[in-house]
Amino acid sequence: MSDQFDAAAAQPGPKRDRYGRYLLPDPDGGKEQPWTRATTFAKTLADTFALTQWGERMVAKGIGLRGDLYALACSAGVDDKETLNKVTQQAKDAAASAAGANLGTALHSFTEALDRGEQPVVPDPWRADVEAYRKEMSASGLIAVPTLIERIVVVPQYKVAGCFDRILQTTQAQINARRHLVGDLKTAKRVDYSWTEIAIQLALYAHGAAIWNALTQRYEPMPAVDQDKAIVMHLPVGQGRCHLYQVDIAAGWEAAALAAQVRAWRQRKNLAVPHGTDPLAGLKRQHTVNDLATRIGNATTVEDLTAIWAEASAAGAWNETLTAAARSRKHKLLATAG
Repeated sequence: MSDQFDAAAAQPGPKRDRYGRYLLPDPDGGKEQPWTRATTFAKTLADTFALTQWGERMVAKGIGLRGDLYALACSAGVDDKETLNKVTQQAKDAAASAAGANLGTALHSFTEALDRGEQPVVPDPWRADVEAYRKEMSASGLIAVPTLIERIVVVPQYKVAGCFDRILQTTQAQINARRHLVGDLKTAKRVDYSWTEIAIQLALYAHGAAIWNALTQRYEPMPAVDQDKAIVMHLPVGQGRCHLYQVDIAAGWEAAALAAQVRAWRQRKNLAVPHGTDPLAGLKRQHTVNDLATRIGNATTVEDLTAIWAEASAAGAWNETLTAAARSRKHKLLATAG
């Protein structure tokens, strides 16, 4: 397990598949497999209207600044996805939409170094930001655990993995006990449109089963953390201010279960068939009770069970026997995860 002597050691980046998902083994053993990213899972219930509009404005501004991108867009056919995607991304970069992300990444690095006990050399334009962070954290009594900064955690129940920013530690004199909380640094100008996905994201981290060590290629124990609340450190780039927010991750965990159901429902393949055919005929042939019972017994997550239930129910093949089998399998999975 990592200790204070290698806390600052740079961990190699995790392996990913072509969709950007982490490729990691299961903590209980087994081959390497893809894990949905926590940030992706958390966006399942997000309202992205404002973000989409912002992105469209950046594309319009970027094309206005770059005549070559305008010409390239005009020359491409409407089905030329590769070219038009390239134009879209470069237009956003031209409109400096990437600048905020780059500066946010830099602030993450500066504050990480600070929390590891280092003294980072911060350029003047962002020195006030880092100092505001240091003062606010000091005043709050919250201290980052040096060995638990930017670590990958897995949540087998939902086949989710993500990288938390911090595990924070605080001392409550009145109960004379040390507590740990998940901490997350946000550097965007505003966070008020993002609390739903933030609550889900941090709830997933708090319910992590194990921490992946990319140096040793092994899992480490996840420390006991508060599963009712977490902390967001809001440090907007270039504003020289930092505010801490307490996030209700108990509610976030409830929303995670809803997100899992939504993602399972989206796997349905029988929502439309040619008119005049039996929409359930093919599914009924494929879903005998024995086949479904076997799939239930092989399910590795509660999300898998939900997907089987949604698919079989749509086919009219679900019954009380399968309910009992799924309930039993769910209890076994939760017991193993615990």
